[in-house]
Formats: sequence, C-alpha cells, structure tokens
Amino acid sequence: MRFWNASWISPALINVLTIILAGVLIGAPLLVLNGFPLTFDDTPGYLEPAFNILHRAAQPAWTPPPDLSPHGLPSSNIFFLRPFGYMLFLLPFAGGWGVWLIPLAQGILAAAVLRAALTAAGAPERPGLFLGIAAVLGLTTSLSLHAATIMPDFLTGLAILLVYVVVVRWPALTAVQRLLTVAALTGTIVSHLSHLAILGGIIVLLGLWALWHDRAMLRSLAWGVLLPMVLAAGLLTGSNLLTAGRPVLSESSPVFLLARLIGDGPARDYLAEACRSRDYLLCGSLDSLDRSAPGYVTSDYFLWHPDGARRRFGDQPRFVAEAAEIAHNTIASRPAAVAAHGLANAAGQFVEFQPDDTLNDPVKPLTRRLFSRFPASVYGAFDRSLQTQQRFPRDGLALVQDLSLSLGILGLAALGLGRWRRVDGRVWMLILVIGMGLTLNAVVTGGLSAVHDRYQNRVIWLVPFAALVLLATARSRDLLPAGRTGRTGSGQPTGWNTPPGMGTGTPVVAGRLSGSPSLLRTAR
Repeated sequence: MRFWNASWISPALINVLTIILAGVLIGAPLLVLNGFPLTFDDTPGYLEPAFNILHRAAQPAWTPPPDLSPHGLPSSNIFFLRPFGYMLFLLPFAGGWGVWLIPLAQGILAAAVLRAALTAAGAPERPGLFLGIAAVLGLTTSLSLHAATIMPDFLTGLAILLVYVVVVRWPALTAVQRLLTVAALTGTIVSHLSHLAILGGIIVLLGLWALWHDRAMLRSLAWGVLLPMVLAAGLLTGSNLLTAGRPVLSESSPVFLLARLIGDGPARDYLAEACRSRDYLLCGSLDSLDRSAPGYVTSDYFLWHPDGARRRFGDQPRFVAEAAEIAHNTIASRPAAVAAHGLANAAGQFVEFQPDDTLNDPVKPLTRRLFSRFPASVYGAFDRSLQTQQRFPRDGLALVQDLSLSLGILGLAALGLGRWRRVDGRVWMLILVIGMGLTLNAVVTGGLSAVHDRYQNRVIWLVPFAALVLLATARSRDLLPAGRTGRTGSGQPTGWNTPPGMGTGTPVVAGRLSGSPSLLRTAR
C-alpha cells in the first residue's frame, strides 16, 4: 500500500509531506550538481544584511569607500538598491550550514504554489501526478535554476501563478487560505520591485477582461491582488521613510530608469541640448555616456562599471534628484523615441530566455569575501563548487531547458489547438494569465533595464508547466465515464462545473430525463 493511502496518515499531513518532497525535487538537483547554492553578483546585497543581523559582532564583508565627491554623502539607505523582502526571507538561513537550506526552502515554496495552481486548474488530486510534474520541472526547466540560486528571481513565476489562483478560486478559498495568498503575494512584491509593475499590468488586463466576460472576477482581483499590491506599496514606502527619511517606493528607481534611457539614446540626446542651459552633474561626462565594455552594455556601464557615472558620483541626493528630473524631461520631450526603444527592448527580452551567460564568470570579490565569513567548511564547499571553479555545465543546462520548452510549446499546440473544445475554462484561464505574465515580464524588465537572458529565463518555465497541466487535465477528462462526456448546448462538457469566479448561476451536473422530455432533473 502506498504511503499516502495509509489510513493512519491524515490527508493534511499527506499534503504537507507531498509538498516538501516536491520542493526537494525542485530545489535539490542543481544544488547537488553544483555542490553549493548558486550565486549571482547581487547575492551579497541580499544575503549580507541578513548575515550581519545574525552576527552583530562581525565586521561587514564590504563597507562603502570614503566619499570623495563634493556633492554630498551617499545615501545611507541599506535598501537603496534592493527592497527588504528577500533579505527577511534569507534571515533564518544566513548562518553556518543554513545557507544550504535556501534552495530547498525556495523549492518547497514553489511546490506549494504549484499545488495551489494545479488545484485551481482542476487537475486530479493525486500525489503521484503532482510529484511527477515537480520532478519534470525540477530536472528540465529554468525553475530549478532559480530555486537553486540565492536570488529572488524564482518568485516571479510564482507571483503570476498566485494571481491565477486568485482569479479562479478566490470565492472557494477558506479564510486561512486567503490570508496566506495575500501574504505570499505581498511578500513577492516586497522582494523585487519588478513584481509590482508586472502584477499591476496583469490586474489591469484581467480587469478589462472581467468587465467584458465576468464582472464577478473584479471582486476577487480587488481582494486577492490589488490588496497585496497596496500593502506592499505601503511597506516599501514605510521602509524607505524609516531608513532614509523619504516616503518613496524606491530611491534608486530614477537612476535605473535614467540608465535605460541613456543606454537607448534619448537621454543622451536630451542632455546634449539641456546642458547648454543646465548644470547637471552629468554635463561634464557627455562624451563618456555612450561607453560600453566587455560584459557591460551602455546602461550597465553607466550603473556598474568602476568608471561609470553612478560610481563616479555615488548615490548622493543631488545625483538621484537630477536622475529623476532628467528621466522625466527625456520622456516628456521624446515620448515617441522612448516608446519605440521600449517596444524594441521588450520584443528582444521576450525571446532572450537562456540561462544567464555569467554563470561561469569569475566570482566577484564581494561574493568571495561574504562567504569567507562563514565557517571554514561552508567556505570550502563554496570554493570547490562547479560555479566557483567556472565548470558549471551552463551549455548542457541550456540544451535541456530548450528541449523542455520546445516540447512544452508542441504540447500546448497539439492539446490546446487540436482539442480546444475539450479544454476546461480553468485551463484556458491559466494559459491566458501565463501569457500575460510572460509578456509583461519582458515589457517591464526590457523597458526598465538592459536586455538580459536571466530576466525572461526566470519565468519561461511556466510554458512547460502549462503544457503539463493541459496534459493532466485532458487525460483526466478522457477517463470520465461515458455518461459524463457528452456536451451541452454551450459546448462545455457536462459534469464539469464552472469554477468560482468564472461565471454565475447554479452549477449543473449530468442528469437524465425523467417523465416529460422537457424536464431535466439535475443534482443539487
């Protein structure tokens, strides 16, 4: 007898154990392959504050250099570049061997959201099916890469799926489930600012769809998605008010937007004209704003290169204020050029979804110094990892992900288009929300940052997931008894109730004629 059928195990415990096992299948493969959690250049920015909170007596791995600029001190806001949410998530794991648990915790969180999405889509509630889907995602898609990396990018696809759960199941969720959903969505937003823009776009598009098709969905969107966005905006604003004295969502957003506009060109054109009458800090650097270098496109050179403008002027209030003014004036004076570049960037980002090409780059000094503060055994594992030794099989991983994506697209085409009349409305809604999420992720990241593979790679796993859901639900409907596979006049298979939030009226299940042929007896 299978363990999940044992009478001495409660269904709730079975569900928890299944999610934990699925999370291991998602988070462990690349952790084991690499020999250590994967890192990125931004990892110290998230993990170091958590480490410092747990080790107050320890010296920080990195401290800002003394200010050499006459324009004022740099911002003292520790959340200037990155919001606080993911740092709080890392806090329980920021000491000793706890760092090894980060991919597993991220995998378990992903598994919980996947389970909720599968339930919303009407997939069979079978542990074996769920574990099989988790194994496929963990071994063949980009979800495993981001779950194994100490970065908040794994949350983007989960946020999109949580919106889908809200749309389809909000009226059916218990009070506890609703609170957990709101908390989870709020957490994803305060972990990465791009999520606020992506979810904002999704709620607008779904709101328009609901006005046309199902106005009852508006209430679900308001409570399940808009409320977390408002809460997250309040938390982000409050954190910046407390740490920097400024009630803003992000102090650094104007600088990043300006970098994008400089990289595209409109801001350089604006500055060439404005500097005739204005005294911006950047006016003395007009001849270097178009620079790039190996590994640094123009916008990244502006932000991150040691000779870039941001490093030269620091994050001083005057520089940040001027960045906001320049960005605003550039958009106001050149809206067509900005829009054209934004669309081109979004289109380019949409098709750039390979694993990040920096996976085998030499480890940055800040990353090495951070892990050198951990116990010697942890640092030794970090130093021996394939990534640190620049031997991580990035090309092989890309090949596997490409194959999985190709099969996912073929599966969607074969099952979705070939048998579209038999696809349940809940699954069509999943495909719709995922399509919105993929598009908006490309628009937001391509429009506000440079085009990099990792931005679209963080959500491209949703395509194979949608194909697996379509396969699971299509097969389950094929196995229905013959008496429940007929069609009603509306084209919907009988016996499949319209899920909450996607229609109105009393659900009707299969029945039979009795007495007068004009009377249909329905079960209630």
